[in-house]
Amino acid sequence: MKKRIEWLAKILVYATFFAPLIVLPSSFIFPFIVPKILIIRSLVVLMVLCYIVLLRINWQEYKIKNNLLNIAMLLFLLSFVVSTFVGVDPYKSFWDNHERMLGLFTIFHYITFYFVCGGLFKKWTDWQMALRIFLFAGSLVMFVGVLQIFKPDMLMNNGNRVASTLGNPIYVGGYGLFLTFMSILLLLKEKTKFWQIFASVTLILALLGLFYSGTRGTMLGLVVGLGVSMLGYALFLKDRPRIKKTILGGVVLLVALIGVLFVFRQTSFVMNIPAVGRAINTSYTDVKNTPRWLAWEIAIESWKERPFFGWGPNNYYYAFNKYYNPKLLEYGVGETWFDNAHNIIMNTLAVQGILGLLVYLSIFVVAIYLLLRGFFRKNLDIHFTIIISGFLIAHLVQNIVVFENPTSYLYFMFCLAMVSGMAGEGKKDMNEVNKKPIGDKKVTGGFLWSMGTVGFFLVFIFNIQPARANMRALDAIRDISTNINAAPTSMATALAFNSPHVDDIRNDIARSVNTLLRDPNTKMDSKLAKQLAEMSLENIKKNDLLHPLDIRVHLSISQLSEILANITKSELYSQDAEYYLQKAVSISPKRQQLLYSLSAFQMQNSRYDEAENNLEKSIEYDPVIGEGYWRLAYVYKLQGEDAKTTELINNAKQLGYVKFSVDDLGIIDKILAIPSVTTTTVSSTN
Repeated sequence: MKKRIEWLAKILVYATFFAPLIVLPSSFIFPFIVPKILIIRSLVVLMVLCYIVLLRINWQEYKIKNNLLNIAMLLFLLSFVVSTFVGVDPYKSFWDNHERMLGLFTIFHYITFYFVCGGLFKKWTDWQMALRIFLFAGSLVMFVGVLQIFKPDMLMNNGNRVASTLGNPIYVGGYGLFLTFMSILLLLKEKTKFWQIFASVTLILALLGLFYSGTRGTMLGLVVGLGVSMLGYALFLKDRPRIKKTILGGVVLLVALIGVLFVFRQTSFVMNIPAVGRAINTSYTDVKNTPRWLAWEIAIESWKERPFFGWGPNNYYYAFNKYYNPKLLEYGVGETWFDNAHNIIMNTLAVQGILGLLVYLSIFVVAIYLLLRGFFRKNLDIHFTIIISGFLIAHLVQNIVVFENPTSYLYFMFCLAMVSGMAGEGKKDMNEVNKKPIGDKKVTGGFLWSMGTVGFFLVFIFNIQPARANMRALDAIRDISTNINAAPTSMATALAFNSPHVDDIRNDIARSVNTLLRDPNTKMDSKLAKQLAEMSLENIKKNDLLHPLDIRVHLSISQLSEILANITKSELYSQDAEYYLQKAVSISPKRQQLLYSLSAFQMQNSRYDEAENNLEKSIEYDPVIGEGYWRLAYVYKLQGEDAKTTELINNAKQLGYVKFSVDDLGIIDKILAIPSVTTTTVSSTN
């Protein structure tokens, strides 16, 4: 029985390697994330139950070893737990949202996966087989990416960068980085020609996926990781001078190649090399002039407020809103909403504080220390030590400009488990060596049935039910767009479904209803419109109680209240609309979009002084943005102050640094064309 249970547990581990291939666009909201996480979590639950049975059969054989890396992982989990419950929004830290799904609940599964792998795989042949399967599954992901080179719109991909089954080129780049190093490792360690050819093919596919992902951070990680690996070989191969010289020559050649590419970086040939062109043409000045740099600065500012445990995992969004930099709007509206600092160091500092960051970095330090210790004690060969160390450094370097995702946590935890399993044990105590092996214990059928029952309920409650809820939410959103008469029923079904992510469902439905009802082309019976708006408003207000600092919730409430105020002519809805706008502004006072919305509301109610004050603030916060000027000019125009209107616009144009878009200039022409002392409205201004 023990061998059958062990093989079942290993098969469940192998099955997780194929989770990155899962994409169900017709069934789920965020189809590249939600089904992957639910499958991985379900498989982890089942493999844990199998592992518990193995521990019951033979504790001594399967117990988790006590080593430094295991301790570092437990400390990381402890840091995550503490930061979750002392943060500003524990619920979001615990569950996260549908778009990421990397809350404490899921992270616990990944770390459990790490420990189970470390307990199941005991020698190199075990890890070797697991790596082969991982590389095969990963190569399928990379192959889909290669197909997207020739068919860019495949699997909802857009642009000239491949996203494969992961939904994001950044994720593909990171996965390709892992597969590259693991393919090199197997290529160096495999003894048979078949597996050497296999590793060569996976290496080619990994590099193609990596390069065509166009991810600059991954390219930097690859160069640094390979450079460190080559230097490591040169340093430790003291007794093989010819190989040492060859490797040093390779390092010089790599540096020379980078130098040549840099010199000719502006040529069309270099610029068109996938990933390389983008990476080699990125300078420090370029990085400083990006929204991500501002997001990193916000992370540091927010960390100063909560230095030890941070704002809580997945709560960077709240820190970003409070310390919002108005310059972000210069890069477009899409760059004004960050839920992650896009830098693992800065993001961890902000959400888990200095203690969380130190624990996170200690994982890399401890892992590389164990690898080197194992090598010097002759427990590990040079290839395993150098290649795994190179990958860990490459992964950390690339994470300076990106963040972890469902797939990266999978291969990162597996790699760490391999380090723990192969290098984690020190020299064994002689008493432990001479101890007689403990025989297997029998397990009863009742114990197995109880494990199975527990597994069924855990998977059903925490994975199957959220899956059903997500699918019902997608049905409701589709009905709102295409079958409006069926929308009230499908909305009620989705909103009533019990799920940890019901807050996301409320947000998504409210956003869809708001978009529909604010569209001037929407033709609908007022009674049905009122029903949809009231149902959405009632439920989105529950999110305000759950997430009182979420300004997107406040905006949704305000917009739905405004719609209902227009339908019912009720002053109460109008008051609610302003109240929640004011609440949002109090949380993120320098966000121009909020000031624009609030001023528009005040204009509609002829409170021009208040509207002027808010628009003057928006200009003061960042005088480069043109929208604040024409909105303020519109306020002047509505009050019949034509001279002030013209003067403001002319002065703004003469400043030279104010950015007016084509749409801005069109609206300005409309404003200037409005006859004096009129209440005519310009629809584009709202």
